[in-house]
Amino acid sequence: MGWQKGPGSRYAPLTPAVLDPGMEEHAPDVARTYLHIDMDAFFASVEERDNPSLKGKPVAVGGGPGKRGVVTTANYVARKFGLHSGMSAWEAQQKCPQAIFLPINGSKYIYVSAQIMATLERFSPIVRPLSVDEASLDITGCDRHYGNLAMLGQAIKDTISEKYGLPCTVGIGPNRLIAKMAANLGKPDGLLVLDAEGATKAFAPLPVNKMVGIGKSTAAALEGIGIKTLGDLANSSDYKLKNRFGIIGPNMRKMASGEWAGRMRLEDERQPVEKSIGHSRTFGENISDILELRSRLVGLAEMVARRVRRSGVVGRVLTLKLRYPDFRTPSHQLRLPSPTDDEETLIDYAWRLLSELWNPGAPVRLLGISLRELAPKKEWSGQLNLFSIRRQRRACDLHEALDTLRDRFGENVVSRAMSGRYKGRPKRGSSGEIIPFGHRLSMSRQPANTEQIS
Repeated sequence: MGWQKGPGSRYAPLTPAVLDPGMEEHAPDVARTYLHIDMDAFFASVEERDNPSLKGKPVAVGGGPGKRGVVTTANYVARKFGLHSGMSAWEAQQKCPQAIFLPINGSKYIYVSAQIMATLERFSPIVRPLSVDEASLDITGCDRHYGNLAMLGQAIKDTISEKYGLPCTVGIGPNRLIAKMAANLGKPDGLLVLDAEGATKAFAPLPVNKMVGIGKSTAAALEGIGIKTLGDLANSSDYKLKNRFGIIGPNMRKMASGEWAGRMRLEDERQPVEKSIGHSRTFGENISDILELRSRLVGLAEMVARRVRRSGVVGRVLTLKLRYPDFRTPSHQLRLPSPTDDEETLIDYAWRLLSELWNPGAPVRLLGISLRELAPKKEWSGQLNLFSIRRQRRACDLHEALDTLRDRFGENVVSRAMSGRYKGRPKRGSSGEIIPFGHRLSMSRQPANTEQIS
């Protein structure tokens, strides 16, 4: 049954429980149900909880008046003034001079997030963290202890509120996409349950850019062929969409119809969703020196590689982005020869991307790298030859030692220093690509100030 909040009662029926027959081909064995939880304005909500005097005031986490940087999270009071994540701190201050800017307290947010994820395991044996403030749960059969899906969702919301003093939004559906979209539609502090038919009706009036995975450029392309709403997209022909967008076209139609991904089989549950792991840094002053950019890129690659290893995955697609003082933010990506969690590999290929993207001498405001197309590392270990296995084993031993040191003494106890034999500008190959610098390990106490891309 689909439910939404309704006047005069806690929940009002949205649609009858009709499952889309077309989804059966994705899961002929078991009908799955998923719950998506999204912590509302998470960083700002944690700060408001810890400092009640902030309640009812516009709060932005990240950046600050008179400082460079970007807003990481804005609470809903601040959003009424037009503040949003990714906005420059300067612009945010212009839009809302009375906004209270707070520094990012990453360790606190991660600690609270870990507590919440552990609590969610009380409600489902399959909890998949998607980010520090989002998670997806397989709740198939779990609702029988609560009466129905809406009551299970409310129990989770009540527990998070009572135990941690934080608001969250919950979406529930027959696949992860519908659950995620239900959470988006239910914000803030809401609860929405959609079945396949209810999802199609709820999605129909929305502009195409409201669909998860459809960005500005794709939305503009869709609008260019007369597709403005998700209802338009759901009713489009696969032939028309495939001619314009390739195989992604029919997939987008399935997404708009609530069909995409279907109900996953039990053995698929351990597969991580395709997402990225990355870090970026906004610099206090623009950087135009190649040696300084080199140092910053190495630090970012180390942090990305460590997070990838900690997640037990490897990634295949590497992306590098820059931001210039005029806020142009170009990015390039490449597909690695094989999935990796190795920082030296990330460093070398990140330099290749930098050679394609950066105009030497141009000042850079922000630098970021990310790794996506993630898959469990154990899936790839069986595909290595004997030489690769030995080499990987040595690398794993080194990574384990470095990660242990950083866990015990802090992120910056060991850093990678570039060798001194390369001075000035980097050498370039016959095709113009930057030849990777040599590098070695060194002890360091220089603090890092990074923010996660995803």
